[in-house]
Amino acid sequence: MGLTVTASAPGRCGIVGNPTDIYGGRVLSCSVPARATCRLTLGEDEFLPEDLRLWNTAIARYPIEGPVRVEWSTQIPRSSGISGSTALLAATLACVLRVTGNDPDFDSSEGLIAFAELVRDIERHEADIVCGYQDAYMIVHGGLNFMDFAGKHPVNPGPAGTLRSIQSELPFLLVTTGVERLSGSVHGPMAQRWMNGEELVVDSIAAITELADIGLDAFLKSDWVALGKAMDENHRLIAQLGGSGDAIDLLISRCKAHGAISAKLAGAGMGGTVIALTEDADALEASLRGDGYSRFMRPIIGPGVAYE
Repeated sequence: MGLTVTASAPGRCGIVGNPTDIYGGRVLSCSVPARATCRLTLGEDEFLPEDLRLWNTAIARYPIEGPVRVEWSTQIPRSSGISGSTALLAATLACVLRVTGNDPDFDSSEGLIAFAELVRDIERHEADIVCGYQDAYMIVHGGLNFMDFAGKHPVNPGPAGTLRSIQSELPFLLVTTGVERLSGSVHGPMAQRWMNGEELVVDSIAAITELADIGLDAFLKSDWVALGKAMDENHRLIAQLGGSGDAIDLLISRCKAHGAISAKLAGAGMGGTVIALTEDADALEASLRGDGYSRFMRPIIGPGVAYE
């Protein structure tokens, strides 16, 4: 038997403030119970994933010598806007670092931030995906966090972000539309428009950043009405920039018709998953099942990346 290492990492859902993390903004976000898992075994017959892109991304800077068996599994719906690919990359990279003698430090805040920055840097430059920082930071840390990415930029990473961990009830229901899309296809064009100084994009990102502050204050006061208004405006601004879509708009309207206080995109846009603010998640889920929706999840204040 060869050396075996297993690690897993959670998906995440953006509550308010996304996608300003890529532009030096602020985001309130939470982990989800679904996790992606990587199991690496050295010294056995070579077995690699059918799609090698993510694997090649993970080993680009930390090559592995000799045969390796790579086993992946995930509970996170594919391309659903809750960072399934980043979670799998983080779990895989954690395994790769351990078997190559470069163990990450998961026991300190500095170590977690360093690993989050590494995950984002590898995803951006090895996979060539235009991505923000919320995904990597949330997947590595887990929990419910208010994150400030002041000084960051779509091209220049800038200083490390800061996190404020929050303990609170989570009156949410996540609903997946079934429409798959890649976050880079949304972030890429919008980031270019922002860097070109397009007034609508620059002003909208600034406004959404301020909504994150309003959302944090509402969360700390358990003021769900105020939080709902911030979430509604967050989505309106993203939709105005072309970041929504028919499947998302329909699902949001159904959530509100069934009594949700608010509903918005949980990720980058153009499909994926909606996060609904509701004081009766069970009733909302039952109603939406009647509309034909079938993929639901509850956000949790759960653990981040971890060895198993």
